[in-house]
Amino acid sequence: MSAPPFLKVSGVGVAGRLHDISFDWVQGSTIAIVGPSGSGKTTLLRLLAGFEAPDQGCIELDGQAVSSAGRVLVPPERRRLTYAFQEPALMPHLDAIGNVHLAGQRVDPGRLAAARQALADVGLAGLERRPVWELSGGEAQRVQLARTLAAQARLWLLDEPFASVDRMCRADLLFRIGDRLRRRGKDGIAAIVTHDPVDAMELADLTLVLQAGRMVAFGRFEHIAAGAYGAWPAQFLASGLRGGEMAADRVSGD
Repeated sequence: MSAPPFLKVSGVGVAGRLHDISFDWVQGSTIAIVGPSGSGKTTLLRLLAGFEAPDQGCIELDGQAVSSAGRVLVPPERRRLTYAFQEPALMPHLDAIGNVHLAGQRVDPGRLAAARQALADVGLAGLERRPVWELSGGEAQRVQLARTLAAQARLWLLDEPFASVDRMCRADLLFRIGDRLRRRGKDGIAAIVTHDPVDAMELADLTLVLQAGRMVAFGRFEHIAAGAYGAWPAQFLASGLRGGEMAADRVSGD
């Protein structure tokens, strides 16, 4: 018997940005959302988070409707989610580990240990007390990733998590993040927005491809790349693996 869907998206749309998106994911999945710039990737992630409501359709999480047409039924703070933004959102008065646990001076020992382990998992062991202003762009992005991974969540949402990480560090970070998600993600779902098919190939169980606000493929990376969902998704993934990006009709708001 197949497992019931943990996340179910039914006919979701946002005027001018997303059109009739439907899929479901089982618990323990890591999903990559890929597509050209302007295809609606971040819009979809924001809908899953509850930062905005769809104009049509419904989103269910663990059997509960959390958003429906024009309404956010369950706000983000009640969805047990954690969200990594494209640009690191760090507290300037806190050091690296303080930005991970966000518990002030009276932090629980278990939470402190989890924060320290998360920093180690993203390659920042030994930098726990580094002030924010002394962090490089890539290090700041890793601190935000550590905060996301340390959270007690059931929905991990990451928007272009490697945007500020240089290529030399990227392969190591992909390995570290993939291992962490596999260890923590069994109790929920992780969704990663990326423009780079390499991220999808290395991190995700399933890949969702968007083109001009429409879902054109949803399945295993190797099946999409082999042409099971048509020529365009396969060519898009292939072009990304070669280091380029296919042009596509833009829609307002990615």
